[in-house]
Parts: sequence; C-alpha cells; structure tokens
Amino acid sequence: MTAPKFAIHYEIDGFSTEKKLMGRQASGKAFMKAVARKWADAEITAMTRSQDLARTMLRQLRGDGFRGTVNWRSPFNYRGLAELGAVYTAAPISSDLAHTRNFGSPANHSLIGLTHTLSSHQAMDLVAQMVAAPFQSWDALICTSRAARTVVGRIQADMRDWMAAHWGATRFSAPVLPIIPLGVDTDALDRSPEAVAMARQAFGFGPDDVVFLFAGRLSFHAKAHPAPLYLAAEQVARRTGRSIVCIEAGQYPNQHIADAFEEARRVMAPSVRFIHARGDDADAYRNAWLATDVFTSLSDNIQETFGLTPVEAMAAGLPVLVSDWDGYKDTVRDGVDGYRIPVVMPPQGAGREMAVRHAAGVESYDRYLSRTSMATSVDIAPLVERMVALATDPGLRARLGAAGRARAKALFDWSVVLDQFNDLVGELEALRPASEPAVRWPNRPDPFTLFEGFGSAAISASWGVAPAPDSKAALADLLALRVVDYIVAPDAVPRDDIEALHAAILGGAATVGEAVAALGSGSPGRVAALMLLAKLDLIRLTPRA
Repeated sequence: MTAPKFAIHYEIDGFSTEKKLMGRQASGKAFMKAVARKWADAEITAMTRSQDLARTMLRQLRGDGFRGTVNWRSPFNYRGLAELGAVYTAAPISSDLAHTRNFGSPANHSLIGLTHTLSSHQAMDLVAQMVAAPFQSWDALICTSRAARTVVGRIQADMRDWMAAHWGATRFSAPVLPIIPLGVDTDALDRSPEAVAMARQAFGFGPDDVVFLFAGRLSFHAKAHPAPLYLAAEQVARRTGRSIVCIEAGQYPNQHIADAFEEARRVMAPSVRFIHARGDDADAYRNAWLATDVFTSLSDNIQETFGLTPVEAMAAGLPVLVSDWDGYKDTVRDGVDGYRIPVVMPPQGAGREMAVRHAAGVESYDRYLSRTSMATSVDIAPLVERMVALATDPGLRARLGAAGRARAKALFDWSVVLDQFNDLVGELEALRPASEPAVRWPNRPDPFTLFEGFGSAAISASWGVAPAPDSKAALADLLALRVVDYIVAPDAVPRDDIEALHAAILGGAATVGEAVAALGSGSPGRVAALMLLAKLDLIRLTPRA
C-alpha cells in the first residue's frame, strides 16, 4: 500500500474554503481531496498544534472518502516526524518551523513549502526571511511556475545583497526551489456531450451562439481587468455577425464592484450578451463550465502566480484563451491547447513610487494591485484575431480542446502531481546527513536560562527527593483539578510521566538524578513533571552540594 512520504502541516485556513474562498484555500482543499483519493487506505501523519486540529483534518479526509488513519505529531515531536522524513505546509515555510525543528536536529526531517501569491507584504517577508532563517539544502519551497521561481529568486537575491552590504553576511540559507504545478481532478472535470447539451438548453443557447467563459473572482482590481475581453468581444460580434455570449462565473466582492462591471459591459460591449453565474451556486457554476465553447482568462494582475482555472478548462476539454502571463506560460501551449495573448508591462523602475506608497501605508494592498494592473496592457489586436478564429471554427475549438485535455491528464492530474511530491521527498532525503547538532533559537531562549535570576535556586541532579506524607492517595485528586489538568498534555507534561516519576520516588529514588533517569531519555517532560509534583507538595526537594 502506497502512502505519502510526508507529514501534512495542517492549518484550517490553508485547506478549507469555509471561511475564505480564494485560490490558496481552493487549491488546498483540492489537495486534501486528492490525498484522500490517492491514498484512501493509508496511514497519514498530521503535524498540528493540537490533537483537535488533527481530528479536524481526519474529518475533512473522511468527507472525501478516506478510510485510513491519521497519526498526530506535534511540531516538537522530532522522533515522530523523522519516521517520514518531511513535513509539507501549503504556504511559504515559516522560519518558526525551521527553528523548532532545529531544537532537535536540522537533519531530523525536511521542510517543504508552497508558493501562492507573492505580491503581498506578508508573502514577500516570508520568502525574504528564509534567507536569514536556519533552513538547509534539504528543505524546499515548491514554486508552482517558472514565473513564481523567478520572483522568489529575485526577492531572496535582493535580501542576500542587503544583508551582505549592511551586516557583512557571507553565509546564507539555501532551500531548493523545485517547480511542481498545482493539480486538478481531470476525471471530475470531463464534459459529456449529453451534459453539455443539457446545460446549453438550460441557458437557452442556440447552435449559433458562441460562448466564452471567464471563471474566478470578479474583481477588476485584484484578478483580471475585464476591458480587454469586453472590447475584443464587441469587435468579434460586429466582424463575424455571430451571437457572442460571455459567461462570468464567480462572485463579486461587493455591490459597488458588481455595478462597475455592469457599467463597463454597457459601454464597452453593447452587442454582446452577458450572463453572471454565481460562484456560490454550485449548479449554475457547473452549468457555466458545461455550456461554454471557449475558456478565457486574461489575467494582468501580479497577485496571480500559477492560474488554476486554465488548467481546469484544459481538463474539461475546452480551448483556452489566456494572457501571456505568469504560470499560464507553463501550462498553455500557444497554438496547441489554445492561445496566449501578449502582455506589455512598464520598464523596470517605473513602479518604485507605487511600491513606496503601499509600503508606507498611504495606499492599500488593493489599490497597489489595481495600479499595477492598470499599467499592464493585454494586446487587443491579436486577441480579436484569435477570438474570431475560435468563434468561427468549431473544428479548431475541438482540436485545441482535445490537446489540452490530454496535456492536463498527463501533467496536471493530482495523481501525477502527488507522485512528484513523493519524488521530491526522496530527493531531499538523499541530501540530508545522518545527524546535525541542535541549533539554538537566539530570540526564543530557554526561559529558565534567560530568567534564572528570578528564583532563589535551581535544582540539580544531586538534590535529594522524597515523597510527601499521604502523597500516593492525593495524586489522582490533585491532577484532576482544573487548576492543574490544563497543563497536562501528551507532548508537554504527559500524565504517564507524572505518575511514573511519582512511583519511582515512592519506590526509593533518592535524588533528582535517580528519579528522572527512571523515565528514560525519551520523555519530553521529565523535569516539568518533577517540578509539578513539588508544586503540589507531593514530593519534597532537598538542596545538596
């Protein structure tokens, strides 16, 4: 039975669309569904802050048909994570994860992260901080496209240059930057002729209607500006005399933006019929995909790094018409699966004022995105020519769609993508040494080192220890108190350790060293358990030289 070779660092925000519906959440949810399908009967490890989160992950997997088991590991459980050799997190890797791992050994396991949008300050900071954090050559940040890897490489190169100039730094962390795309469920996206006919009938489309679909967030400032599509569609309608329909499937952030789209349609494309398929209406959204002839996504926004919907369209057997932008350059072969339309940007240096205004808080992130988008131009003339060809040649649409579906099944199906994840783990494992010394986290010190002067004394192995009178009978009652049991946890102060330590002292262990040794070196909370027993007056400690 196969299984993932990595633990999943599970946070609800990265794998569920319940609270937020954005590309990152949608792809994370699809990832979990693919894991449940590919490894339906396997053992999967969840690395989470709490067991409750691991149970949430199990419930999500069960909802997608998973029949196996989920093993919980905390971020501090070095042995449990070393069994697999890697931990995957659906975001750029937090430096906190590297520091936490390195308390045990940097060679304990590999850390694997994933890029999504790279235009926000938070994303840029995470990527830049990887240069200064204790990552290793056996860690990886998966870039979903060549464009994403270029951006990551540029941010990190600039950070290294800055650290060298201002700090004199010469040694830097270097996680590898492999390219692995996001995946799709190609079987679920297949369109049968019968389903297509029913969907077109539901919309009232006739045989001469040519339907272009855009699917995604309906946000002109943060996704794809509609002007190129609207202006081109109007020219196509007039030149061909065909009935041109544009379906926009998705959700508007607010009514103000919905009204702005409607105004643009009236002015830019009065000859084109527009239909809105609500993104929160599953039937309408699905019918929009079924009823269409051509998929379009003319993204011009820097928050995009991969672009999942064109791959979904290819899996559905649709010809795709996209901008020559970011990840679309990797997924869509111009003239084979569809067409990529040239995009022109300002020269380097022209956006410095935009960046500074946003960094200073003068302009919001949305305003920053909108200004960069409005300074980016999709070439209308070739767009019109490609739309005319697609609108007038059903055979062309069929050829491009068939090629795209074959490509999606071969390269972008989740079963193929997850195999690449496992292959990456194997490659990183080959780079990991057998062991590495623990690395201190300088700004997260041991509190009993940093604050040692607060107390009167610190115990040592030579101190004497003895059970307090009647402590055997009192132990269970005291541990059950709410003022005590909140601190008892399997990965911190395990109840078993507390009871075993107390039993060792009752059995004759006379010094702190003897008592603690009775638990063995693998216990995570030996000293904390000893001090808890002393705090509850279940044992007595005696200073000795």
